[in-house]
Amino acid sequence: MDELETMLANRTNSIQYIPQRDPIIMVHDLLEATDDYAVSNFMVDEDNIFVLNDVFTEPGLIENIAQTAAAQAGYLYQLKNIPVPVGFIAAITNLKIFELPLIHSKLKTTINVTNKIFEVTLIKGVVENEDKILCTCEMKIFTKSEQKLL
Repeated sequence: MDELETMLANRTNSIQYIPQRDPIIMVHDLLEATDDYAVSNFMVDEDNIFVLNDVFTEPGLIENIAQTAAAQAGYLYQLKNIPVPVGFIAAITNLKIFELPLIHSKLKTTINVTNKIFEVTLIKGVVENEDKILCTCEMKIFTKSEQKLL
């Protein structure tokens, strides 16, 4: 199947799953989302706030991983008609940045949930461009919601 046929959300409607708004949006397309993982796409535009000298910088890569996790949670909560929780990065560990992408790069970001304990979710994130790994890290994300996703 074509990528467009399997897309869960595109650049226009993906913001319904994340709390961020312009100019901080770092996820354009939500391609896949399950309880265990999610995959997103992001096109680096030249006017992005994390672009410096035509290069997408480290904070942008980290925010892209975090927003992929937010999009996954938002999508799953909305499927169950539960209010989307607010999430906060509690910790970033094992951050490795191998290369910074240039403007007009299309990033593919995958997050895998490694553990969930009460309101804390542990993920591993990988950002790629053309099958080349640019960045990896682990994040601890704290979420606060009125209801639990079962």
